[in-house]
Amino acid sequence: MAKYTEWLTDEGLIKIEGWARDGLIDKQIAQNIGVAYSTFREWVKKFPALSASLKRGKEVVDRQVENALFKSAIGYEYTEITKERMADNGQKKRHNGESSLTEEEWETALAYFNYSCAYCGNSDEMTKDHLDPLKNGGELTFSNVVPACRSCNSSKKDHQWLSWYQNQDFYDRYKANKITDYISFVLSFPKKEENTELVVTKEITKLVAPNPTAAIFWLKNRKPDEWRDRKETQISGEMSVSNPFTNLSEEELRRLAKDDG
Repeated sequence: MAKYTEWLTDEGLIKIEGWARDGLIDKQIAQNIGVAYSTFREWVKKFPALSASLKRGKEVVDRQVENALFKSAIGYEYTEITKERMADNGQKKRHNGESSLTEEEWETALAYFNYSCAYCGNSDEMTKDHLDPLKNGGELTFSNVVPACRSCNSSKKDHQWLSWYQNQDFYDRYKANKITDYISFVLSFPKKEENTELVVTKEITKLVAPNPTAAIFWLKNRKPDEWRDRKETQISGEMSVSNPFTNLSEEELRRLAKDDG
């Protein structure tokens, strides 16, 4: 059997308060301690610290129940949030398309073409050029992007890369084949798994209508004199009964009795 001394320590009192806060009734707390319910009640009466801990825990959960009952009685609003797992490829939207080109992939593309333009070989500032233009449905993806100097990128615009390239004075069959090999090289990679994250896609404010039962229960407890089911009527003073023969003499009473007979 548990001794009361171990439950009067700070650790023991905190544990008892926590059980009360979790909604356990005294009988359940006694079971957790390992004593009879009657023994636990004696402890509560005898030790103020134990009684105070129990009271503090119950006050918290009672207030939570009161608040929940009040909300149910008057009705309330809440926001329902829907989250969906969406792909997050670390790129910004561009031209209404979602990019999946990572910095690592772009670095691979630059290295493949020796940090120079895939078309003319110029090594000036590199830009991302779409082999299949965005206007035609192309995307900013590993297999559809090659490094290009600003001049080539600006000249190519929304043209398909090979038809445009073959019409340039600096067209080079070797470079064209390298671009084709690059596409095959990239497509040979195992398909990467998309990084996903939960994204809020919809928020709806919903209204919970007042609950009449909760409202009645609340009012009965808050204003019992006005809302209880039965009203008690208190009667004070003496009850008097009217007797028409009070002032008659004995002789008159006998005469009346004789007449009735």
